[in-house]
Amino acid sequence: MKVAIFFDGKNFYAGWREQAYGQRLHFTRLARWLVQRVGGTTLVGCHYYTGVETSEEASSDGQKKLAGFLDMLELQPGFFVHRFPRKSRIFRCIECGAENRFSQEKEVDTAMVADMVRLAAIHAYDIMILVSGDADYASVAEAVQQLGKIVYVVSWGGTGLSFQLRKVAFDHIDLLEGLSEFEDPTLPWNPPESMGVATGSQPPPAGEEGDYSGPSPSSNTPAPPQDLADVFVEQLRLAEASFKGGYVGANYFVTRWKGPGFDVSSYDKRRVLDHLVKEGIVELYEVDGNKALRLRRTGLPPA
Repeated sequence: MKVAIFFDGKNFYAGWREQAYGQRLHFTRLARWLVQRVGGTTLVGCHYYTGVETSEEASSDGQKKLAGFLDMLELQPGFFVHRFPRKSRIFRCIECGAENRFSQEKEVDTAMVADMVRLAAIHAYDIMILVSGDADYASVAEAVQQLGKIVYVVSWGGTGLSFQLRKVAFDHIDLLEGLSEFEDPTLPWNPPESMGVATGSQPPPAGEEGDYSGPSPSSNTPAPPQDLADVFVEQLRLAEASFKGGYVGANYFVTRWKGPGFDVSSYDKRRVLDHLVKEGIVELYEVDGNKALRLRRTGLPPA
């Protein structure tokens, strides 16, 4: 049984950071584990689709790290990387009127759909593994199955997995179940912190690649050290004062904001944020569907 794997880079990255905390991965082993998981015999290709900056941001450190990551991935046996230019867009806060310039992928989804259907039509594979939870792929999953192929959908712990896509797929595979098989702490490659972040002087909306999905209600991790929580609150206060309208993108703050005593991992920052939200000190809110965070003002109920 021939197997083809299609990675939606944006969706894959978000779950990787959110659920696997960016642990180093051995991608060849990951592909092998997926093929075995679906009962396949031959891997005919792993196709990874993502957007890249083409503006002045293309020369930033973050984009250079992303380019290095994609180059590394492209050299793995059976992997093919499909890069598409990201388009600039303006986000205007409906509350304060502040403008934020960021970039957005436009061609990734359509290219993936075309390739999945085209390769199914010429019988290039028998089993399709879709590493994405985006509801937009539900119709193509149905189309591929009508061509006589089996479709599996893959996610990190269910992160970003839409009900529409899950119900049309043959089955769902949780990458967290196989993490011990394909993680490799000896490898130098982590997912770049800057994959898909917006450009410009203002924090990007959190709805871009690597979105923050909020506290995990099932988390039983202990409360973070009080001194780190205090630093988090102080740095958030500074961030709110630094940006017009006080808009602070949740993912931006967790992954990119730097300050004295705040040079800790994104995982630790997320732990602190989860704790402070549960304590009612910080609140998450949405602006045009994008998550942001702010200190909760005394006397105000949680949003």
